[in-house]
This record gives sequence, C-alpha cells and structure tokens, in this order.
Amino acid sequence: MPKLRAPIVAVLGHVDHGKTTLLDKMRGTIVAAREVGGITQHIGASMFPLEAVIRTCRALLGEIGVKKLEVPGLLFIDTPGHAAFANLRRRGGSLADLAILVIDIMEGVQEQTRESIELLRARRTPFVVAATKIDMIPGWKPQGTVPFKKSFEA
Repeated sequence: MPKLRAPIVAVLGHVDHGKTTLLDKMRGTIVAAREVGGITQHIGASMFPLEAVIRTCRALLGEIGVKKLEVPGLLFIDTPGHAAFANLRRRGGSLADLAILVIDIMEGVQEQTRESIELLRARRTPFVVAATKIDMIPGWKPQGTVPFKKSFEA
C-alpha cells in the first residue's frame, strides 16, 4: 500500500474571528498574541501527527465510531482574514483537501466569510464550520474540551 500524505486542512474566515487562536489552542502555542495588531499577515503551516490528532479528538472520534485512522496526521494551513490578504487566502484555500470555516458567533457571516465560502464552493472543498467565541454568549458555561453537543446539553 502506498504511503499516504497528510491531508491539508485550510483554516479560513473573516479577520479576528479566531482562526489563529483556534490553532493556538490545538497546538498549545501563543502565535496570535505575537501577531502585529493581532492580525495574521502570512500563511502559516502546522503539522499535527496522527498521535496528536487522536489524543486531541479521542472523545469525538469515539462518539462518531471511528476505529482507525490511516493518515500520517493533518497539515493545517492558517490563512489571514483581513481583506488585504485575499490572494493569500486563495492560495491557502486552493491547497486544501478539507477546510475549517471559522465564524465568530457574535458577529456572524462577514465579507471574508462569504469570500471563503465562494472559494471553497468553487474548488468543491469539503468544510466544517467552527463557531468561535461561544464563551461570549450571556449565560454560557464553558465545559472545557467537551464536544459542543454535550456542552450545550449541560
């Protein structure tokens, strides 16, 4: 069997909706805090080895019944959300096998969100939506790393 390459996952969305912060949480880093003006101005790449993916997503993988993963890991591409960096978003998005579309739950769909959706549709890239800043909703009680469905039920 030929060796599989790591699927490329582009992280797209509007400026300041939490793309780099989401990756920081997954990596255990503070890249967003070091960005000039808190805005990503380049494309960043992070490799998550299979062991890290399994460790991070164990509860979710068990919940949906995944028994075995056969990829070497996931390569995440962090794209800038500011309007001036549309070309970088297109480049990052064009590489993707999958994508995460990040949307700030308090601001909803914005200009670069729509641009990202069009890019993903044009390339027929499968994507999921990551709703960020849920902790800003009045009355929300964080549940740590519990999947959203269980956290919402609690």
